[in-house]
Amino acid sequence: MSTAVATDRERRDLKILALISVGHFMSHFFSLTLPPLFIYLREAFNVSYAELGLLMALSYGASAVVQVPVGFLVDRFGAKLVLTVGLTLLSLGYGLVGLAPTFWVAIALAMLAGIGNSVFHPADYVILNSSISPSRMGRAFSIHTFAGHLGTAVAPVSMILLSDLFGWRTALIAAGLFGLAVMLALLTQWNSIREDVAPKPKKKDQAAAALPAAVPDGLALLFSKPIVLFFLFFATLSMTSSGINAFAVTALVTLHGTPLAIASMALTVYLFCSATGILIGGEISDRTQRHDVVAAIVFVMTAVFSLLLAWFDLPLAILVALMAIMGLGQGITRPARDMMLRATAPKGSVGKVFGFVSAGIMVGSTLAPIPFGYLLDVGRPDWVFYLIAIFMVISLFTVLTPKEIAEKGVQEAKA
Repeated sequence: MSTAVATDRERRDLKILALISVGHFMSHFFSLTLPPLFIYLREAFNVSYAELGLLMALSYGASAVVQVPVGFLVDRFGAKLVLTVGLTLLSLGYGLVGLAPTFWVAIALAMLAGIGNSVFHPADYVILNSSISPSRMGRAFSIHTFAGHLGTAVAPVSMILLSDLFGWRTALIAAGLFGLAVMLALLTQWNSIREDVAPKPKKKDQAAAALPAAVPDGLALLFSKPIVLFFLFFATLSMTSSGINAFAVTALVTLHGTPLAIASMALTVYLFCSATGILIGGEISDRTQRHDVVAAIVFVMTAVFSLLLAWFDLPLAILVALMAIMGLGQGITRPARDMMLRATAPKGSVGKVFGFVSAGIMVGSTLAPIPFGYLLDVGRPDWVFYLIAIFMVISLFTVLTPKEIAEKGVQEAKA
């Protein structure tokens, strides 16, 4: 009997994970539907590439601005409702760009899509946290993250192929219809999903009694030291990834005269190993409670390897090996990162907490190109790798400090 129950639970977990991962796939897929079509959009709307960059910046900006409020909505009204509305807005926004008569209409629709895209991190993590067995949570987080990476990889090829066959407008409309079809399919399965909705006491004194005195709530929770440090943690990880993904190739070519083909190959190996590391990290996260130690080891290793890249013109085999290990490590930290935040977020506040710290990813991605680009402009490509090492040291501090603060808070509460 116990075996049958365990099998049923495993099947339910897999079903829920598949549903939420498909949604995360769509989120990342839509994030890269427009950039591959810029050459067509530029001609159709008679705009510059800078203006197209503004369109994407406004879309991402809209998502960043509303992500924290969306987290509150998830905790208040439930993740399923918010996720349904978000995927609908995302699909309609980018799909209708295919019908946009002017560039300004396209901007408005892209911003609408950005608002829709803001729901996935807070809503997805609430559902996973509430519905998946704790013993499988690390693997669930890793597969969810991997699905997003897969959506990013599939989007450019799909959009270019569709635009070549049917035109860019039809390609966008088809993508939008596909998103709506996925949303309708998810609706038929919502009864399988549980939500961690905050309790709704009838009286204020009951609400106060429902929460431990030492646990902050609302904005006080988001601006508590552990959560702010997690925000910084997510931001520095994002800045590290942006620095490596966008500037490592140029830095290697400029600093050491590494052939462009070799530098690009090293980055490709890094990205492939990073995706693989996400899945490995899920297995590790389910086998240990010391996620902070796992992350700390990776951060120290990445910092050291970054210094080696700055100091030495490495042979091809060693260069590729270092980039492979760095990528593997960065991937492994993703599930560990999510597990640490899950352990910190109070029950009923997972949505707002994940929404808040996920905004740190967008902040990091937005800010990172500025210092990295400046260092290349002033002829200091070595400092690209020094800066990556610095971000890793900051990440090391942010990942270890929240645990110390939490333990201190528990001791003070008991005193």
